[in-house]
Amino acid sequence: MSSLFSKALVYLGLVDEDQVEDSDAEPMTNGYETQPAEPMPQARRVEPPPTSRTAIRPQGRGEAFGGASVVRPVEVQSDILVVEGFGDARMLADRIRDRTPVVLDMRHIDPDLVRRIVDFSSGLIYALDGSMRKVGDGLVAVLPPRVTLSRDEKRRLAGLGAYELEDVD
Repeated sequence: MSSLFSKALVYLGLVDEDQVEDSDAEPMTNGYETQPAEPMPQARRVEPPPTSRTAIRPQGRGEAFGGASVVRPVEVQSDILVVEGFGDARMLADRIRDRTPVVLDMRHIDPDLVRRIVDFSSGLIYALDGSMRKVGDGLVAVLPPRVTLSRDEKRRLAGLGAYELEDVD
């Protein structure tokens, strides 16, 4: 009884041990001639080419302390998106994927649509590892991963009426 398959057949009670030992002596051909097997060529591993969407996370000092990383302000202007319908959620996702911060202005839409947009934004930032913060009544800042608003950008947004928090100074 040499093969695992033979042992399994005996264990399941499909064949006797004596039958298996006898069949081990003569190879089963099922009426076909067997030819010696040609050696298989050695396989080589081929790595896929790197893509631009490959996420590379920098190992910063902050990750040594419980996985939290240091987020530094990025000098980039954020976009203000005045939401009029749920179709604007696609524009939000495109801008966040392009690493552009977005301030959602939802002051003039109904509460049901506000809830849908906030739910969509929450899922988006969870999937892309971003962040989201309420910055005023009906205003929400949606930020890409490892991006914060600089003090100058907060002042600029406050001047446009799209940032109402007291941490602008």
